[in-house]
Amino acid sequence: MLVRKLKPDGVERARYTAELIERKHDHVLVVAEWTRPPVDLGFGVLEPGDRFIETFYTNRWHTVFEIRSANGSLKGWYADLSRPARITEDLIEWEDLALDAWMSPQGELIWIDQEEFAALEPMLPPGEALAVRSTLAPLREELLRRWRAYMNEQIGAALTQRAWTLGTAESCTGGLIADELTNRPGSSAYFIGGIVAYDNRIKRTHLGVSDQTMVQYGAVSEQCALEMAVGVRRALGVDVAVSATGIAGPGGGSESKPVGLVYLAVSTPTIDVVEQHIWAYDRTGNKRASADAALRLLLRCLGG
Repeated sequence: MLVRKLKPDGVERARYTAELIERKHDHVLVVAEWTRPPVDLGFGVLEPGDRFIETFYTNRWHTVFEIRSANGSLKGWYADLSRPARITEDLIEWEDLALDAWMSPQGELIWIDQEEFAALEPMLPPGEALAVRSTLAPLREELLRRWRAYMNEQIGAALTQRAWTLGTAESCTGGLIADELTNRPGSSAYFIGGIVAYDNRIKRTHLGVSDQTMVQYGAVSEQCALEMAVGVRRALGVDVAVSATGIAGPGGGSESKPVGLVYLAVSTPTIDVVEQHIWAYDRTGNKRASADAALRLLLRCLGG
């Protein structure tokens, strides 16, 4: 297929050929190869041989490109805010509206060319600027969904390679980590189960968190998170465990332990690690950020 990238006024900016992978009623998926000289974007480098797996939508105000190196390793996702694509049998035309986003393999999101979009915005037809801004939140969620699926694949591969099993112990995330891990088809091969120890009694009786830890450090502490991870490994008989304890909010915080404070821990046969975060989102956002950070920590401890 021929792909034509246009400026907002319809003037052609670039054209290239791409191979069709999938065609649906509201989008097409194509793959194209980067054939130009290397380009340093500041957050990554595009090199000859890189493959762009591109999704063009007819009903969304953005496109998403998954970028992989010639050897297949993921470089990240690049999304362009754009008018809905016009797609025919052998042609894709889309108009770039300046504002872009980059999601790294580590789940770091960067918004690009915001000043360029601010200059363009007053010249857009009525309603288009609002349509673009309204798509920012859905686009962020789409990129995060792609990233979570990628992380799940990496975690699954690392566990399978070692023939290790996995379990979870969750307090503030309420089972969200286990939910995310089990979104991957085939996760039953290594994911055994989880314990949602929301009440401190469950932390003590089912996970073996000591009374001394609860009195001296509290349920939201580095020591409790680690004992939860070690305890669920023992309780479920798994090789690897990840735990989370914290204050999701909106209440329950204090000066020494503010709302958004979370401790994550991973315990494996070779390493125990604890990580602290202080999020600044609402309750749902703090839970989601904690679950995402748990995936990062888990993969890092597995050597990914």
